Amino acid sequence: MMEQRVIDSYDNVKIVEVRGDPLPMYLIEEPEFSEYEKGVMQQPQKMIENYDAINKKLNDLKTPNEKIVFLTEYLTSQFQKNGIKSKDIGVFVSALIDHVFLRYGRLGPLIRDDRLEEIMFDSLDTPVFVVHRKHGMCITSVEYKDESEFEPFIRMVSEHAGRKINAENPLLDAHMPDGSRINITVPPASPEGASITIRKFKKTPYNIIELIKIRTVSMDLAAFLWVCVEGLGICPANILIAGGAGSGKTTFLNAICMFIPNNERVVSVEDTLEINLEFVENWVPLEAAPLALEGGEKLSMHRLLQNSLRMRPDRVIVGEVRGKEAETFLVAMDIGLKGSMCTLHANNAREATIRLTSEPMAVPIRMLPLIDLVIVLNRHYDRVRGMSRRVTQVAELSGIEKETIQMGDIYLWNVKTDDIRQTEYPIMFKEEIAKKCGLTKKELDIELLLRKKVLEYMIKNNITQNEDVIRMFQRYHSDKAGTLSQVGIQKRTPVS
Repeated sequence: MMEQRVIDSYDNVKIVEVRGDPLPMYLIEEPEFSEYEKGVMQQPQKMIENYDAINKKLNDLKTPNEKIVFLTEYLTSQFQKNGIKSKDIGVFVSALIDHVFLRYGRLGPLIRDDRLEEIMFDSLDTPVFVVHRKHGMCITSVEYKDESEFEPFIRMVSEHAGRKINAENPLLDAHMPDGSRINITVPPASPEGASITIRKFKKTPYNIIELIKIRTVSMDLAAFLWVCVEGLGICPANILIAGGAGSGKTTFLNAICMFIPNNERVVSVEDTLEINLEFVENWVPLEAAPLALEGGEKLSMHRLLQNSLRMRPDRVIVGEVRGKEAETFLVAMDIGLKGSMCTLHANNAREATIRLTSEPMAVPIRMLPLIDLVIVLNRHYDRVRGMSRRVTQVAELSGIEKETIQMGDIYLWNVKTDDIRQTEYPIMFKEEIAKKCGLTKKELDIELLLRKKVLEYMIKNNITQNEDVIRMFQRYHSDKAGTLSQVGIQKRTPVS
């Protein structure tokens, strides 16, 4: 037997490192059910009182969490009331919810595990793979032997999305009831059979304080970005967030959007809803639809972005630019929607500009200087720290010379020190902010230092809940003196 070492364990999960194997094993302790319990799962309508009434109630509840809480309380009380015996009533109720009511099936424990980022089912008779937030790619003990085991799950997703998936429509890209993004393929698109890929999101989005704590971003850079996103109420930056797949672009976008002043109207545009700006009081999320509308035109990202410009937004946030909507997005910046932001698949700032000016986006190079900052994130694996995501580059676009976009790296990540620091390159955007806001460079430096002090205070006092973090930022925008007094700063802090 190969040598094994348990490297993590929680709930009913063990993560084991097997000597000689490249991937850790994600093991779920499978419960053993009695014949009676198996019978309830096979024919719940005969065993559970008010089965139809329960399903009706579920349709009235909006979120999966509300449904799980309701079902757990109801089923537990019913089984106890009727004297139904179970080795572990909690485990049995969870399995019943997964298999009968939510139709998650064997993927249920994986979907509920908030420490997972990705769930990947490739084909029958092969293990399901997961990407763990700490341990990276893992091979699981979950495996399907027959199509009938996962068909209810695919049917549930299809019904929730309102779109069929079959031989004529073999691709489905949608979001699940819990907000996770899912992609399903069936033959002929995937000849070996159905495949399922689920991108999970944290139930509560990361905020900038949490990202500082896990070293995704430094305190100095966070203070600088706070000024850039808020813009001192006058000059917010247009920002492009770049990175590879799974590098944390959307997570970072959500976090820095918490700097947006609450007196602004924000419209977000996405292929599949991932951006969560519920903390913005005046927010309208728009989602593209793959099906043709009446007249044969698809509800594309491009069309939604064009429409968003008629909705009087102060800024537009785009989930990911891929096609001709990229030029429309820059047009929005050009007509005055400062502070707009988007994400793009690219490994560095230079590659991002090349992608923007190439097909299918084909943005005219003369428009690129409308983007003030390019923030690049990358995923990094270390055997000690595990999987981590870091802002590895912040570049500013300064102009065009001989048909080449000019840019300077103002922050760079050092892999040896695991830290991102300001470079010697002068930050031109700071000068632009100072000029437009009527400040001297020294006054702007003091403002950056004050905001850094506020961030330090929040970390020192463990202010990490999203509502508390956002309240602190908004109070600073509306009552700067009161916030600084809370932090312990009674007068201007001299530049260090």
